[in-house]
Amino acid sequence: MRYVQIPNVVQPVSQMILGGSSARFNSGSDVTDLIEGALACGINAFDTARVYGESENAIGRWLKAGDRRNKIVLISKGCHPSMAFHKRISANAAADDLKRSLDALNTDRIDIYLLHRDDESVPVGKIVDFLNRHHEEGRIGAFGGSNWTADRIAQANAYAAQHGLKGFTVSSPHYSLGRQRHDPWGNGCKTITGEKHAKEREYYRETRMPVLAWSSLCNSVFSGKLTSREWGKLQKYFGINSKWAYGCRDNRERLSRCEKIAAEKGVTVAQIALTWMLSGPINVFPIISASSPARIKENAAAADIKLPEQEYAWLDLAL
Repeated sequence: MRYVQIPNVVQPVSQMILGGSSARFNSGSDVTDLIEGALACGINAFDTARVYGESENAIGRWLKAGDRRNKIVLISKGCHPSMAFHKRISANAAADDLKRSLDALNTDRIDIYLLHRDDESVPVGKIVDFLNRHHEEGRIGAFGGSNWTADRIAQANAYAAQHGLKGFTVSSPHYSLGRQRHDPWGNGCKTITGEKHAKEREYYRETRMPVLAWSSLCNSVFSGKLTSREWGKLQKYFGINSKWAYGCRDNRERLSRCEKIAAEKGVTVAQIALTWMLSGPINVFPIISASSPARIKENAAAADIKLPEQEYAWLDLAL
């Protein structure tokens, strides 16, 4: 496992992150085996959010039962739109969500705190100001945006630089080998895949800002559960949202090429898709979700696979 030092985070962060939005986390079940399984593989970063059902509580119970808070990196998110899709980017919403997250997680700080959506009608200066107050008072370490555009992040960091404040040091859009054609949830999710978002990818290449990539396997489309020969059953396997977001001909070809390289190397399709992400010019941290320690171990092993430049380009249909 590789580790990267992210500004304003005390611990080096594993370059693969265990996501806390799967069914077991969301239901508030005992997730000890998943967390312990991730730690055994070298994964020390755990991603959750205020709106992920009982996920924060599940992680919080694990934390309360042991004494390993300083050995892990906690990532959580707040200010998600309301159920009626009303935007909630404000100092009051952030303070309320952050307090609830800290209580649920049984901790006094969150190492990386993300604003779960943006509201471009709110000046970035106000946002940077209230995030800095929480940082100065020790409630959060690094902060950034989940599903923010690179342009808004750049504006926020320009304001921070002008005023001697901390800026955004992380971003969490969708990024993967597969192209996301449409927002799968229809509530402001952002991707940096595809030709349309080449400028965004260039921003992350130039700045080296860590990209905490959600849906790194395209909602399991690149998990190996579905083969390229079964592409017509994509909706049956993963639902209408996945078909809407990822069910294009190019992604079928990418999956087919993953299968070929995986067979040649004796590894899994998911490992190849994740290795592709880690082999490119973006400083990416794939967020992986899994229902068992065995699958976590399998996916984490992608960090140790080497992908030649030619295979990297071929997988993304560049050759």
